[in-house]
Amino acid sequence: MQPKKIQLRRTLSFSQVVLYGLGTTIGAGVYALLGEIADVAGVGAPLSFLAAAGLALLTAYSFARMVSRYPRAAGAALYVQNGFNSEKLALITGLLVVFAGTVSSAALLNGLIGYAQDLINLDRWLLLILAAAGIGIVASWGISQSAWVAGLITLVEAGGLIWATALASSAVLRSGHVSVDLWADVSFESTTVILSGAVLAFYAFIGFEDMIEIAEEVKDVRSTLPKAIMATLGLSALLYFMLVTSAVLAVGPQFLARSDAPLADLVAHLSSVNPVVMSIIGIFAIINGALIQLIMSARVLYGLAVRGQIPSLFASLNPSTQTPMVTTALCVVGIVALAISGTIDQLARSTSLIILIVFTMVNLASVRDESRQGKPQRSAQLIGLTGAGICTTLAGIALLDLLTR
Repeated sequence: MQPKKIQLRRTLSFSQVVLYGLGTTIGAGVYALLGEIADVAGVGAPLSFLAAAGLALLTAYSFARMVSRYPRAAGAALYVQNGFNSEKLALITGLLVVFAGTVSSAALLNGLIGYAQDLINLDRWLLLILAAAGIGIVASWGISQSAWVAGLITLVEAGGLIWATALASSAVLRSGHVSVDLWADVSFESTTVILSGAVLAFYAFIGFEDMIEIAEEVKDVRSTLPKAIMATLGLSALLYFMLVTSAVLAVGPQFLARSDAPLADLVAHLSSVNPVVMSIIGIFAIINGALIQLIMSARVLYGLAVRGQIPSLFASLNPSTQTPMVTTALCVVGIVALAISGTIDQLARSTSLIILIVFTMVNLASVRDESRQGKPQRSAQLIGLTGAGICTTLAGIALLDLLTR
């Protein structure tokens, strides 16, 4: 009698998947980028976030359509394989996704060190190892447990954004005074700086693509996951726009631009709360982002192994937790090595470049796959082509920025 094959466990509901998606989307990005975007776009920062949401929506639509057709782990690689009928190109895509997730986790853990060393007196390398080991243990615990941990931390992250938004909105309503007149100060001439801000703000929406890597652990995946992807992007855009608009009205873009921790300083400026509270929330956001990137990377390697594109060793699952412990451990080692050897700036910019290349390939794969359907939707193909063009442009900007620094 053949032993029963161990498979990933389908336990995740729509709400869990949305919380998972929000955890990787609204994590460290907005906490770290708000000041830089305000510096670039000024009073046009809210419009920059809206424009970035629109740009991200095009690629999210391609991902949602493809995951409804091919709901399996290592999704981006699978989409490229079906779109271009090339296993080599699919393998390259899958490995790029794994590398991006590993580099991203390393960048986030580097960002964590600055906060953690204010609270814990340990060497940088030891903190990195402990943090990486901690997220590795949670990721190996089980997908349902990992998703709930990520979901709870996501609520803390979102709570921090809502809290800052409420304080800024209350300050405006209470005083009846705004620091800027958005509509009067934003003009046609400011379009360039708004779009420049949108390029930066786009990175705050990166994360929805990680949701496809848990496709084999989602209930009613063909219906649930596409809806969850779009819901995640919509909720992220709403949170960002409310926060940035209220903050710019309350304190002005200059206040945000000159701060290294704009949300913590915003809360301290508008209330008597110690800014360390918001800093702690930022730590949770960073840990959550690194955890979800690790979960994603491990499952991409697992999916590639299941399809025979890399050694079968990486297709093994733990019988008890039904999680890919081998690939999780391998990714943890990679995260530690990259985190110790790289800087947060280098790692973050590298992540953005790799992800944009993957986005371009998935958009083009979606266009080609659509053409093979019995009744291809021309609108879907147009969206895919537009998304590919935008991602290619942003990738060029990211590469130039990386080379000139």
